Amino acid sequence: MEVSETSADSKMITDDSQSSNMDLESSTTPPDSEVVTCYCQKSRNIGSVELQCSTCIKWFHSECVSCFIGKCIPFMANYHFCCKNCSPNGMESFQKKPATFTQMCYTALANLMHQSKIKGDMQIMFSKDKDIIPYIDKNWEDLTTNPRRIKLTWHTTIHKIMAKESEMFLCDEMMSDTTFGLLNQDLSKIGPCFDLLIAPVSKTGAPLPEMVSTKGRSAKRKTPFDSQFQPGSKQKKGEMSVMKLPLHGYPLEHPFNKDGYRYILAEPDPHAPNKQAFDESLDWAGKPIPGYLYRIYLANEVYLALHDRAPQLKVAENRLTVTGDKGYSMIRATHGVRTGDWYYEVIVNDMPAESAVRAGWSQSLGNLQAPCGYDKFSYSWRSRKGTVFHESHGKHYSDGFHRKDVLGFYISLPRVTDPEKLLPPTHKDKPLVKFKSHLYYEDKDHVAETVKDLKPAPGSKMVMYKNGKTQGLAFSDLFEGVYFPAVSLYRNSTVTCNFGPIFKYPPKDIKTYKPISEAASQAMVQSSLADILFHIENEGNLPEF
Repeated sequence: MEVSETSADSKMITDDSQSSNMDLESSTTPPDSEVVTCYCQKSRNIGSVELQCSTCIKWFHSECVSCFIGKCIPFMANYHFCCKNCSPNGMESFQKKPATFTQMCYTALANLMHQSKIKGDMQIMFSKDKDIIPYIDKNWEDLTTNPRRIKLTWHTTIHKIMAKESEMFLCDEMMSDTTFGLLNQDLSKIGPCFDLLIAPVSKTGAPLPEMVSTKGRSAKRKTPFDSQFQPGSKQKKGEMSVMKLPLHGYPLEHPFNKDGYRYILAEPDPHAPNKQAFDESLDWAGKPIPGYLYRIYLANEVYLALHDRAPQLKVAENRLTVTGDKGYSMIRATHGVRTGDWYYEVIVNDMPAESAVRAGWSQSLGNLQAPCGYDKFSYSWRSRKGTVFHESHGKHYSDGFHRKDVLGFYISLPRVTDPEKLLPPTHKDKPLVKFKSHLYYEDKDHVAETVKDLKPAPGSKMVMYKNGKTQGLAFSDLFEGVYFPAVSLYRNSTVTCNFGPIFKYPPKDIKTYKPISEAASQAMVQSSLADILFHIENEGNLPEF
């Protein structure tokens, strides 16, 4: 068996996105020649529902967007949209996110200001009690996905927020009824990713969201106003970092699993009880963020995992192609399966002399700095001599495979009877760790304990295919667990994974199976159920804010 070697992390560099120079004097003034436009190539229509792509920063009219967006409101900031030109599969995506009171007030004032402009009043200051609160109350469901507040204490909350946020709101308390307005009255500048409204800009004109300090093991919570950038203040080198996720949904810089710890990307859980109350609470400033307010981030599609790989492996932008470096090292897919019949393909793009490929299936505890099949957690098929490996024991299986071959990997796992193993762990009881402006659950690897508890799953099996032809049974009675598609590369070999649903050589001798691409939607359902059960089981035991 080849000895694995570790090399330095490969750095992935992305170009700064170019922001459009939108300078509109009124809702009817056409944009200048430099402004990027919708699919229809027509100018913006300020005051109507428009969506801004998070990747190319272009604006699109809602009527020109084909994906379902539901009922939306002009000038909203709480959404994520990707146009079909930037999408890897050519399909648009839209997701509305919970809005904070700050965002709700900003959107409300923008709409009130635009309505006033249409009437010819040109009003820029609006009464809190007569204008802003009635507007928010009438349009609550359109402004945010958070449940409507029953208690009227939120009236006082929005007053405090707008009075405090002097970098966003104008405030006039000289009259009997306090009035508020927008400091930036250019309505064409209001778009998604609310942090960009007040963030500094780069030399290219693209906004640079702030980076939260990564000092300390536990994520510390700031007050609702601490995170806002103060114009004119100096920032130290290294304090600025892009916070939004890249096209394929995972940070390019992230903590790798090492020293017996695993780091799982987390995102806010919009269904967590007391979520908005925590966001607005000043009493919890500086304290660790409770893990139950977040949930595991799940991608919409199955890709090669940037976070679950040996760092020296080079992953292409499409997150389906990977190239090796020096000794054997492994990468797993983002999603795994515990039960059922599943299939995926691997295309060998390049395999120079003295390089090699092993591909197969691995559980999450399989050693990444070793070839697939190195330990009890993984099973593989090797290019050289067609040997299959498990626990570093190789046996002759079939002829080897070479450049341009298309390999198929089928796994059959029996039905799970243990109720505790039906749903994945939520990690909501684990601490949150902050790294590069993102939050992660920190979990401990218990390899020794897990190895002792491994039990064979009778009836389980793996079968490999080469260019559509079955190579016969490779393994049977596999150890119980969740299995991920896995590839390990030796030196500079390159492969591309095809997780389906369309395969070049679908297996003809298997009646029923699922492409591993369907594991993404299955994981969302299972994780949602696990989150619901966590909240039910811990009802009354979670902290109040």
